[in-house]
Amino acid sequence: MVFVTHNNYRSGVNSMPIANAQPKRIQNRVYRQCAKDGFNARLRAELAAELTGNVPATLPLYSHNLTRQSYFEQGWNAVTHLHILKARDQRKAQAMAVPNEQ
Repeated sequence: MVFVTHNNYRSGVNSMPIANAQPKRIQNRVYRQCAKDGFNARLRAELAAELTGNVPATLPLYSHNLTRQSYFEQGWNAVTHLHILKARDQRKAQAMAVPNEQ
């Protein structure tokens, strides 16, 4: 005869991940900068795509170090449509703030 206690079951409430949990901050400053560089490179590529019409289909080479390239890729893939819209609005605001010199 096998006895099952309440300790053999986990509560669904306590074991579920938090819905809006933020990803952990990258602790190493060098790798954190690699991710920021990837994020900024993607934003620049998206903004340039408005003018030229093409975003690179493949990830650009950032480093031959696989760890740094991986963090760059994480930053590249972290860009959302809302980030792109915000960057467009900021660029338009900067263009409006600077008068045209003729």
